[in-house]
Amino acid sequence: MGDTGDFEDNEDIKSLLIQRARLVGTAENKLTALQELMKNRRGTTHTLFYCSDGSQEIGHRYSLRQLKAVAQILGGELGYKVSTYTANTSLEEREILRRQFESGELQGLVAIRCLDEGVDIPAIKTAVILSSSGNPRQFIQRRGRVLRPHPGKERATIFDMIVLPPDLDRETIEVERNLLKKELKRFVEFADLADNAGEARMKLLALQKRYGLLDI
Repeated sequence: MGDTGDFEDNEDIKSLLIQRARLVGTAENKLTALQELMKNRRGTTHTLFYCSDGSQEIGHRYSLRQLKAVAQILGGELGYKVSTYTANTSLEEREILRRQFESGELQGLVAIRCLDEGVDIPAIKTAVILSSSGNPRQFIQRRGRVLRPHPGKERATIFDMIVLPPDLDRETIEVERNLLKKELKRFVEFADLADNAGEARMKLLALQKRYGLLDI
């Protein structure tokens, strides 16, 4: 492995960190949080649930698992009318789903990568992001698609879920801190432009202090 100075450059370590980041994106706690959020929003419509994109082979099986789990919680447990929307959805079916979503016949879409492939669904009023990219260009693009104007839509609501690391020993705390830093950077990008920016920032303050991330 070389000396400790080579830690960040070691490909095996990088691979493990990527896998861990993917697993963070599909954390079980997000499903619990989703259930808590949506049990009081059963009467809402025009909601997009954005799942782990599975864009690397490492994350593919976790991505599909999360998609199915989210659809089961919403449709099976909460009675929320949803359909899945992925790269495997045919163009004809996508058009049908978009029309049903716009009319409210379908309350929500559980999707993978749909905001990255030129898909235009301006009727989205609420987005629940269960897994998001650390790539600033991607999440700015996704935010822009959610905020697209549509008749009767004055604003959009974004619920961006982040995973907090557990209490760890000192050897692993720095790795977790770096993962959390990426999550918080995205969250802050969303929060600072929101109507409730002050409230969102206050929620982060204790967390930033705890992990020495006040510079974000």
